[in-house]
Amino acid sequence: MLVAGLLSGIFIYSIFAPAIANFILGLLIGIQAYIYIFSFEQFVKPRLAKRNFFLALSTSTLAYITVIVISVFISLIFINQFRVTDVLKNFRNILMSDAMIMGVSFGLLLSLLFNTYSMFEMLLGKHFLLKLFTGRYHKPFEEERAFMFLDLKSSTTLAEKLGHKVFMNLLNDFFYDVSQAVNETKGEIYKYVGDEAIITWKMKKIKNKSLPVDCFFMIRKLVDENKQKYIKRYGLVPDFKAGLHGGKVVSGEMGYVKKEIAFLGDVMNTTSRIESLCNELNKHLIISDALLLELKLPQKYIREHLGENPLRGKQKTVSISAIQLLDDN
Repeated sequence: MLVAGLLSGIFIYSIFAPAIANFILGLLIGIQAYIYIFSFEQFVKPRLAKRNFFLALSTSTLAYITVIVISVFISLIFINQFRVTDVLKNFRNILMSDAMIMGVSFGLLLSLLFNTYSMFEMLLGKHFLLKLFTGRYHKPFEEERAFMFLDLKSSTTLAEKLGHKVFMNLLNDFFYDVSQAVNETKGEIYKYVGDEAIITWKMKKIKNKSLPVDCFFMIRKLVDENKQKYIKRYGLVPDFKAGLHGGKVVSGEMGYVKKEIAFLGDVMNTTSRIESLCNELNKHLIISDALLLELKLPQKYIREHLGENPLRGKQKTVSISAIQLLDDN
């Protein structure tokens, strides 16, 4: 918000007149424009991108330019002390003025920068470009992270029942709900593997909080809110399960032609095995007690200790618990 305000402040200051009042006006306009654009990015653009990525980018560009044009109009009115009648009389002149042309150009430049960054964010993952440009993940290093392996239940049966094309549409609708919950809980979608989503949080961001658990139940809430939409389109409501675990992983860039940030380590395998226990133990959410010690769950959650459990392909047992909402009882 502050960056947008400063950019607009500098723009108004440079184009119209080098006066502090103009800079402050530009700062306020920039902050207002940021609020509009942020609202568009949060609530409108994701819904458009869900259906048509090109439509989302085109609409976003139009929205940015519109906000900038309105801002330039406001600037001209204040700086020239125009009344509404003056604006109407000079509308054509204002529209064709150098200031307006430069404003539209400024809007196009901003839209190009924001849309390019937004496009890479949507295609490659949250903050991917920032991580790539800063070189943070260029050399492998150890870090503490929590992971959620989230999987649709009975996906093979669903794919056979719906057909693979319709099943992919179902997955996209479901993962859209998942992404909303992940953003709300400050997580990152690491990757999709078939009908499974792998979600991660930095351990320091969830210490003494309940964000990973909140994420799971937020997804449940979103799916329930969209229940009628799912039934209308697919004749069913998707059910899902998840495993949660955390610890040290090795993080780093992987690949050359198709580069990605990769996480390697026993934590990944253990989380996957914990998620596979959900069907066996008839639970929707299972978390390792090791990760549970790092979190702080509010009273709305009930923990059911499941004891030490053997995991496929691992010699050591892992202490796990099931989590459910108090209202589910």
